[in-house]
Amino acid sequence: MSHKQDQINLFEAYQQINEASTGVNDEWFNDPSTFKTYKKANPIRYEKTTNSGSVQTLEGPVNYIAGHYIITGPKGEKYPVSPDKFNTLYDDNGDGTATPKKIIKQARLADHNGTLHTSWGDLAYEKDKHYIVKHGPGDYGSVQSDIFGQTYSK
Repeated sequence: MSHKQDQINLFEAYQQINEASTGVNDEWFNDPSTFKTYKKANPIRYEKTTNSGSVQTLEGPVNYIAGHYIITGPKGEKYPVSPDKFNTLYDDNGDGTATPKKIIKQARLADHNGTLHTSWGDLAYEKDKHYIVKHGPGDYGSVQSDIFGQTYSK
């Protein structure tokens, strides 16, 4: 099985877990309050890891392995990104910064409290305080409302 097929199967598994435990699934984004969005072209800072470890994100601890990128957000928050995902989402500026690519996604303000179960860790979210962003089929993330306003455009 290919790496791409493994990723698809993993996202489908997490989608089923999320649907059963939080009610968030691809259909949840069919609500009229869902809108299209993309990351603003504001450069972000990153560092590439040489060892495996864990980083405390705003939503809780997230594990990473050597070679992942640790991105620093607008409030100094940290979160890890795999090399494949980093290269898909960002253009590396070659100076420890990268610019988000304009990739259209779907988002919706959380209408309940919960925890998203993702391949990189569990992300807690709160009603009316986080946006749930759909990166692709079965692939979701949570973003605090104030950070969403700083980093995403509608």
